[in-house]
Amino acid sequence: MKTFETKYGFFSEYGKEYVIKTPFTPKPWVNVISNGTYGLIISQTGSGFSWNEHSEFNRITRWHQDLIKDDWGKYFYIRNNKTGEFWSPAWQPVKTNYDFYEVIYGQGYAIFTTEYKNVKITLKVFVPFNESLEVWDFNIENNSSEDLDLSVFTYFEWVLGSSNDFHREFHKTFLETEFDNNLNSLVAAKRLWDIPLGDRGHWNVHYEYLGFLSSSKPIAEYEGDKENFLGNYGSLNAPKEVVEGKLSGTTGRFNDSIGSIKVNLNIEKGKAEKVSFYIGLKSNKEEIKTSLTEINKPNKIEELFEEVKQQWEQLLGDLHIETPDTAMNFVVNNWFRYQAIAGRLWGRTGYYQQSGAFGFRDQLQDSLVYLPIDPARTENQIRLHAKHQLEDGAVLHWWHPIAEVGLETKMTDDLLWLPFVIVQYLNETGNYDLLNIEEPYYRSEKVDSLFNHCVKSIEKVYTRFSERGLPLIGAGDWNDGLSAVGLEMKGESVWLAEFLYYVLVNFADVTERYYKPELANDYRKKAEDLKTAFDKHAWDGKWYYRGTKDSGEKFGSNENEDGKIFLNPQIWAVMSEIAPKDKQEIAIDSVKEHLFKDNGPLLLYPGYSKPDKFIGYLSRYAAGRRENAGVYTHAATWSVWAFGKLKDAEFAYEAFKRLCPIYNGMDPDKWVAEPYVTPGNIDGPDSPNYGMAGWTWYTGSASWFQKVIVDWIIGVRAVDNGLLIDPCIPKEWKKYSVKRKYKGAIYNITVINESGVSCGVKSITVNNNLIDGNVIAETGKQINEVLVKM
Repeated sequence: MKTFETKYGFFSEYGKEYVIKTPFTPKPWVNVISNGTYGLIISQTGSGFSWNEHSEFNRITRWHQDLIKDDWGKYFYIRNNKTGEFWSPAWQPVKTNYDFYEVIYGQGYAIFTTEYKNVKITLKVFVPFNESLEVWDFNIENNSSEDLDLSVFTYFEWVLGSSNDFHREFHKTFLETEFDNNLNSLVAAKRLWDIPLGDRGHWNVHYEYLGFLSSSKPIAEYEGDKENFLGNYGSLNAPKEVVEGKLSGTTGRFNDSIGSIKVNLNIEKGKAEKVSFYIGLKSNKEEIKTSLTEINKPNKIEELFEEVKQQWEQLLGDLHIETPDTAMNFVVNNWFRYQAIAGRLWGRTGYYQQSGAFGFRDQLQDSLVYLPIDPARTENQIRLHAKHQLEDGAVLHWWHPIAEVGLETKMTDDLLWLPFVIVQYLNETGNYDLLNIEEPYYRSEKVDSLFNHCVKSIEKVYTRFSERGLPLIGAGDWNDGLSAVGLEMKGESVWLAEFLYYVLVNFADVTERYYKPELANDYRKKAEDLKTAFDKHAWDGKWYYRGTKDSGEKFGSNENEDGKIFLNPQIWAVMSEIAPKDKQEIAIDSVKEHLFKDNGPLLLYPGYSKPDKFIGYLSRYAAGRRENAGVYTHAATWSVWAFGKLKDAEFAYEAFKRLCPIYNGMDPDKWVAEPYVTPGNIDGPDSPNYGMAGWTWYTGSASWFQKVIVDWIIGVRAVDNGLLIDPCIPKEWKKYSVKRKYKGAIYNITVINESGVSCGVKSITVNNNLIDGNVIAETGKQINEVLVKM
């Protein structure tokens, strides 16, 4: 059954797969495939790249960003040796006019199916769990009237290390290849790893791994030199050696190193033949041999492919919703959480941005996605980030695994996400033992409890306060684009006051339960003082202004010509409860009037019409693009929380629909981005491309979007004493259900809305027992049946 079909593709019946019908999508539509360490990204044309552990510092294959041509990748050629004709199993690089073309993306895999001149090729691409390699599994069917003599050629360019290798005439001199008959593999090494490590100067670190390219069938020929393969001034769509049907067997240290092997296939008419290719990274040849011996066992590829599907089903399956809104079901049950895990937490990469680094605030927030399904993974993320806090409480804005180097900045919000996420974790698990776990500080021999790491964060914020009692914005609070507002450490952040208030109030409760009542009272006193300063200084008449520059001038204020109103101060005034209720409602009314547009709430409006060096790079975007009066999806998802908290069901649901990529993707030539994952930004009304999405996959909005839907529309969220049931739904919904894990037990929740209301709970029955209130406490049972009547 096809759902949400456009001229480019559709979802499968249950939304677990997206099927692309043509290579000619408006922009590259990709899948990020990872097992947590090894990963690849692949587009609907067959382009993309691979990495291990770090998508920038440990790139395996070369790829350069070009969303127009999309012509860098790991490519295959199928050559008919009788006629000399050749084509590719994906559109790139030969660009054949196929009789049939289809690409299926699922959680953990991509499947290409093409038909050309009665030859049907099905190609499965996936990364096995617990392996540092990828599988390209071919099934080639000969539906023609004669036997086929085919050869399959591979082609890609080795990087083996830092992707920042644009000076290829330099970097190619450190690569070397060899063919190992015993391994049936082309093996590549590199004598330089361009990362900031080592004790003997720059460009003097040895690359620790061997790249390899192998096949399930004997390799007939191989090629390690790009010029031989393409021909001088040759091209990928008709490379010299594929045209001629023969690889030269060149390897060594003096080439522009590529990975090309050739496998011969003879397929009788009416029959099919399978062949698999493997690209990977290992420490030595013994490890390569072990992996290839295992993967070439009979039926092993099929087993590994099914295991990938089962692993993702198991990881995502403990949170499942069934509502009258099919698009909501698809994005929550499958795509947003897959995007957050595969793209943000594991791969930390996408086609619009390649990072590989951990952002202190970024991946901490992303790890919230694990809480209802596997909170131990959130715990691991918390511990990892605590190790990148300095002893004075400041944190690295980001850092690179492998090198373990990072950036110290004057960003003022990063450090507060540690107590924020810990509060969320404790609500979910009740595991207060977490606070006793000790982790070291960055570049320090001192270890400290996670509780004290949080205390250090809060204490550090209080060294960055204005005389008026508001926190300073520094080099940016949450919005990195406000990069010049407070460089002199004088400018204030109204939003940071709201965020800090939320942290103080909630962490005070944690502190009291941690048997530190005096500190808890201190935090509550600080929260009240902050609220007093906020009430006195932050209101701008009809909304809260965003902050002040170092000069004292307001921004995000009605006094300004550009950037009069920002989204974050209005919605966090509600989310944090720092503002009185009447001003909360006025501020949200201003969001509806000034910011709520076709694709959800803009980050600010109107856009900055000219650069302001005392605002920062945000103002240097064209108005309507990204943070400059576009929809910045991360923040826009928080509006669902704010509307839900105010019991404004109409706007909570409308915000979801206007932000939802499935609904927006029904006009795909306007939307242009993938319809199955959330974008980082959407162009606003000042842009000639109003409604165009960009920066998909690598965006913090993925984890947040699914969370606010479940927490504040579906209305099932963890609080400190149980599962709170608090629907805020369209009144037309008569029934919906939620499967939700909580403290290791499963709660199957059915909500009946015979009254046709949007909010309010009449009764809740848990395992046939009527409970008081709307908070479900632990039952001691593994499976629980819950009936909610509105």
